[in-house]
Amino acid sequence: MLNDIMGLPFVYPAVWLLICACLFGFLQSLFPLDPTPRPIRRDIWMDIGYWMLGPAVYAWIGGLLIISGYVILFGGNMDAAVEWSKTGAPWLAGWPLWLQALGVLIVTDISLYWTHRLFHSNALWRYHAIHHAPETLDWLHAARFHPINLIFHSIFANAVALWIGFPPAAVAVLAPFNVLYSTMVHANLNWTFGPLRHVFASPVFHRWHHTGADEGGSKNFAATFSFLDHMFGTFYMPKDKKPMNLGLTDRDMPPNLLGQWLYPFMPSEPQQTEEASPKPTTVQ
Repeated sequence: MLNDIMGLPFVYPAVWLLICACLFGFLQSLFPLDPTPRPIRRDIWMDIGYWMLGPAVYAWIGGLLIISGYVILFGGNMDAAVEWSKTGAPWLAGWPLWLQALGVLIVTDISLYWTHRLFHSNALWRYHAIHHAPETLDWLHAARFHPINLIFHSIFANAVALWIGFPPAAVAVLAPFNVLYSTMVHANLNWTFGPLRHVFASPVFHRWHHTGADEGGSKNFAATFSFLDHMFGTFYMPKDKKPMNLGLTDRDMPPNLLGQWLYPFMPSEPQQTEEASPKPTTVQ
């Protein structure tokens, strides 16, 4: 079950990496938001490491989180917890799988919105800053998350859906969608989704989130449904303007995967949150 719960399938990260490389590498060549030609990034191997090694680090921790929630939910009654974890809540048994999956998508997106906002707070920012550090953005960055960030954001969202009573199959069926959608919104694509931008997150919508706080850096927290940002007053998508000022001005971010995983625990000078940070350097 653990392999299905994770947003990125644990056993086949290389397969997903290849699929996304072919699909979004091709799409970025056809519909680039930033058409500036660039050589292969020096840190590309680090992003590949995030895709390949990340699941090995956070999978078992995420599994413990989910199991612990079941145990607490049923007051230590392991039989009831195991039964619930296999079949879900009885009141959802009559729902068709597609409706269960839609329910999971809505529940997880609400959870993702609020945990995303929490990771922009002072207490949790250093875990999330790793994701915001790049001054260029492409589909590979979709996996650049600290394990703690991923566990208490993505895996926690799926755990909430499971604890509510959605069956594992309804969570599992969304795994390919979650991988592809998350990769799509991080890709260098000029898609705005037109009028649907007020309903669904697009690459341009999410790219504004990676700009400075004086632009959209403290806005656009939704993973799939941008209407959540409308509901909570954080929607930002100005017309006729490209989100080109990406990344952080902080320069103490380690340039390697292990260093970035240790980064939140390292002593440092007092850091500003991304919401309070100055405008980042314009992408050249």
